[in-house]
Amino acid sequence: MKQPIFITLLGAMAIVLAIGGFWQPHDPDAVDILARHQGPSQIHLLGTDNIGRDVASRMLIGGWRTLIVVLAVAGIGFLGGSLLGTLAAVLGGLAEQAILRFCELFIVVPTLIWALTAAAIFGLSPLTAGIAMGLAGVGPYALMANSLTRRTLGMPYVHAARALGVGTHRLMMRHVLPNTLPIMFTHVGSNAGQAVVNYASLAFIGLGADPSKPDWGSMLFEYRMFIFDDPMLMIWPGIAIALIATLISLVFDDGLPNRIW
Repeated sequence: MKQPIFITLLGAMAIVLAIGGFWQPHDPDAVDILARHQGPSQIHLLGTDNIGRDVASRMLIGGWRTLIVVLAVAGIGFLGGSLLGTLAAVLGGLAEQAILRFCELFIVVPTLIWALTAAAIFGLSPLTAGIAMGLAGVGPYALMANSLTRRTLGMPYVHAARALGVGTHRLMMRHVLPNTLPIMFTHVGSNAGQAVVNYASLAFIGLGADPSKPDWGSMLFEYRMFIFDDPMLMIWPGIAIALIATLISLVFDDGLPNRIW
């Protein structure tokens, strides 16, 4: 009974964050010193910060940027890792070993290094941060996909299908992928939830994103000095990070893959 509620909440939040990338109730960078540290009101739903900027507008921009990162991380890690791992299991032999050794490079290189490299090459943006963290996730996805595919290829019904002359393409579409992708898709939840926290961490230390733009992590860093005078400035982005990460994990870990596949 809880699953539809989690899906609805996550879907509603995703829609709000998507809309927030194009519309905000106020200019998130507009400064109004006379309105600094105001509490929630009809004009400023979440109050204002230390220089009078609307917190709700900055939260919406930060959420949109986080949504870009999550989609990039999940898409690159899931698609790239699944493709490489499955291909390695199908090819076998030296080709399989070469592909897996290549994928392991994405595991041994820390996410921070990927983020720094992407920022140096492409500049600071949520997309480059998402690409960096997505590449860092290719390795685990590939190893998991390879293991699941090899196990499925060893099943009796797969051997029977091969004996009946079923081609490799049809074998993959009818027997292998329907048994491996749901399990792989479940891992997307924990990976995407972790991406929310990782991106906030990178933004907190000024890496992987433009520090001049509002991000939930950079807001935590900027407002940390007001934790006693105006704690809500840190509570709002903290709640958003925890809520999004938790909802993603709950939705994907509680049977959504089976509903889809």
